[in-house]
Amino acid sequence: MATQNTHITLNEHLLIGEGRNRKCYLHPKDLNLCIKVSSKRGLRSAKREINYFKRLHKRGKSFAMIADYMGEIQTSEGRGDLYQLIRDHDGSISKNLEYYLSLQNASITATMIMLIDNLRKYLIEEYILISDLDLDNILVQKDVFGNFKLLVIDGIGDNNQIPLLEYIKPLGMKRSARKWSFFKTLVAKDFPDVAKEMKEF
Repeated sequence: MATQNTHITLNEHLLIGEGRNRKCYLHPKDLNLCIKVSSKRGLRSAKREINYFKRLHKRGKSFAMIADYMGEIQTSEGRGDLYQLIRDHDGSISKNLEYYLSLQNASITATMIMLIDNLRKYLIEEYILISDLDLDNILVQKDVFGNFKLLVIDGIGDNNQIPLLEYIKPLGMKRSARKWSFFKTLVAKDFPDVAKEMKEF
């Protein structure tokens, strides 16, 4: 992680996603990075997320299933935060979990259910807190052999300003279990059969 001194000009052609409090742009000079720029309202939550990522790095956590934070950079839209941009083997930006479940392909759906459970196990084993999981912030990366892997690109960390739950694991696990149950409820709205197969945290 490092601050890049290069000043990057951003425009609407580079925009790939927009949430309530920040926009996500393609990095014009690095195909494997994206730049997230927060609004004034979103600066506090962005800082909280970044500090959490830094602590994960210090603790030697695995980033096998989350898009890693890579530093910050100055842009024409203000300070930007650099994150891994998840791409498939052919260079295309990976599609989200909702896309693959919407295919209504029995084999693919079964694979996605297995991968969702792998994500659950990963979050538990690595003790990584979640704040906001949704079908559109979990991407499905496809490799050259046709294998899939889930990666969370947003909603990592806890909403609390004071990182208490990181240090009291039973409370953190309880909080994550509630967040996972809410995620399961979201899945059930459009994919009830998938939600039925999802295990509790």
